[in-house]
Amino acid sequence: MPARPSPLSLPAVLALALTAATSPAGAEKMPTTLSQGTTVSTPFPSALHPLAQAVAEGDTDTIARLTPQAPPSAHGQDNVTLLEWAIWNRRADSLAALLQAGMDPSIPGMDGESVAHLAASVDDPRYLQVLIGHGAAVDLTGGKAGRTPIFRAVQSRRSAQFELLLAAGADINRSDAMGNTLLHVAAEVGDAGRVLQLLQAGANPDATNSRGVSFQTLLFAEDPARLNAKGRAERQAVQDWLAANR
Repeated sequence: MPARPSPLSLPAVLALALTAATSPAGAEKMPTTLSQGTTVSTPFPSALHPLAQAVAEGDTDTIARLTPQAPPSAHGQDNVTLLEWAIWNRRADSLAALLQAGMDPSIPGMDGESVAHLAASVDDPRYLQVLIGHGAAVDLTGGKAGRTPIFRAVQSRRSAQFELLLAAGADINRSDAMGNTLLHVAAEVGDAGRVLQLLQAGANPDATNSRGVSFQTLLFAEDPARLNAKGRAERQAVQDWLAANR
């Protein structure tokens, strides 16, 4: 008999679906087995099933009725929150309804991060728009790395979310638990265009992390011969900016 596939945790399934699916129908084609034998449709305790189902279906009337009765820090498997569950199900309407009903977007969820961290990293900026529109904090730190949502936007190359967070006043000179700044993260993912944008917006070019490494060390480490024309042009633009502003 073929070996039984090992179960996926909710964060793993979530990452797969949000990057590969473009609609709830697409998400249904993704693996749905969770750890401990539960399924994606029931990651919450039984007392929260009616509300979780309403979130998954976009039943905003039921969400408005049941949310005030839910525990303030309601969580499901892998610490998923109902706000994160709305994003998993691609329900911006459910996300808005939960927030309108008083659900707190600052409560840590999966990986110890807020729902804004998740919204900053997925492929649809609507969720972050909803959160910001409802007053969600944009500079909450989360997880072991101690990063804010804009770190996730830069790491995932989400331009729309980056712009939303920048407009909402996100701190572009914040550093994470290892001293890395947004410039370090952009350099690590090879996004010289974002590096230039950050520099132009006022990011500190002289910041070093806990190992004493600057973003320049990371960005210029790669052989330029391996870059395409766009990559070389963007990197040259960073060099030109540094030469003109140092």
